[in-house]
Amino acid sequence: MSKFAVRSSAALIVGICLTACITQREQVLAPDASGIVIFAGDDQPVDGAQVRYVGAEGLASAVTRPDGSFKLQGLTEKRTIVAMPMGGVFRDSTLVKVSAPGLADAYASAAFINGGQAAQALYRVVVLMFPADAPDTPLHSLMRDCIAVPEQDHALHLAGYVAAIDPENPPDWFDENTAEAISEHLRLALPSSAFLPCEQMSEAYEMFRAQTEPLRTLENAAFYQAMPIEFRPSAEAGSQ
Repeated sequence: MSKFAVRSSAALIVGICLTACITQREQVLAPDASGIVIFAGDDQPVDGAQVRYVGAEGLASAVTRPDGSFKLQGLTEKRTIVAMPMGGVFRDSTLVKVSAPGLADAYASAAFINGGQAAQALYRVVVLMFPADAPDTPLHSLMRDCIAVPEQDHALHLAGYVAAIDPENPPDWFDENTAEAISEHLRLALPSSAFLPCEQMSEAYEMFRAQTEPLRTLENAAFYQAMPIEFRPSAEAGSQ
C-alpha cells in the first residue's frame, strides 16, 4: 500500500471515530438526595447547618431542620463528551460539604447510578460534624505528611469516630444503609493510593483498617439480614 493510501485510510478512520465518539449526552453531576447531619460529640442532630454540593455550581444549598435532616436538589446537564457510541451506566458520587458555626467543615458522598437521566442518591447521606478545635487523632499523627485536602482531614476524624461504634448497639440515627454510606465515603476520601505518600504508610493503613472494622461488621450484618432465612449461615457455621 502506498504512503498516500495509508495516510488516506488513517484520515478516514480518524474522521469516523470523531464522528462516532464525540457526542452530547445527559450527564448527572449530582443526584437528588436527602440526608442527616449529626454532631459526633453527642450523636445529636445539627440544626441550621448549610449543606451544599462541591463542584456543582448553580445548585442551591440547603439548611438542616431541627432534626438534622436536609434535601438537596440534583443537577443533570447535556455535555459534549468523547465516548463510544453506545449506552451504559456506572456508579458515581458527588461530594457534599456541610458548614456550621463552631464546627469544622464536614463532608460526605452522595452515591448514585449515572445513566444519563436524573438520579436519586442510593442511600441517605449521613454527615458527621466535629468541633472546630477537635484534637488530632492517632491516625493524624501517622498521616500528617500526606493529607492533601480538607475532606481527608475530616475523614481521619470520621474513622476515629466509627472505631468506637458498638456494632451490637449503634447510634439511634443509624439505619441499615448508614454503614455502607460512611464506608463508601471513606473509601473515596482515603483510597489506598492516599496512603502511598505517607512516610508511615503501612502503619497508617493498618490503623485505618482497624478503625473501620465496625462498619464492615454492620455491613455484613445488614447483608445477612437481607438474605432469605433459608440462605443465612447458621451460628454454628459462623463459629467454624
